[in-house]
Amino acid sequence: MDPVMNINVIANLTCTADADDTLQIELKKLLKATLAEEGCLSYEIYECNEEKGQYIIAELWLDQHALDKHQHSPHYKYFVHIAPALLSEPVQIKTLTRLV
Repeated sequence: MDPVMNINVIANLTCTADADDTLQIELKKLLKATLAEEGCLSYEIYECNEEKGQYIIAELWLDQHALDKHQHSPHYKYFVHIAPALLSEPVQIKTLTRLV
């Protein structure tokens, strides 16, 4: 039987100049709700020091099922719904496999 592989996700967000405060509020709501989800091993949000308005979300999920449930959760769907009004470009999402 194959061992369960954790799922790593990195999301890059670029905020519009006038929505930074609102985006930070919404990211904090998303963080709180997501950390309470079963299968969420880690969910961290960073702001880039060199580029104001650039955010990175680093996620670690127990498995694909946990990530799928997250993507169907009300708080995730709400954030996806409001994000276009707060971001200057679409979110860039990468799913990663750990090499070592």
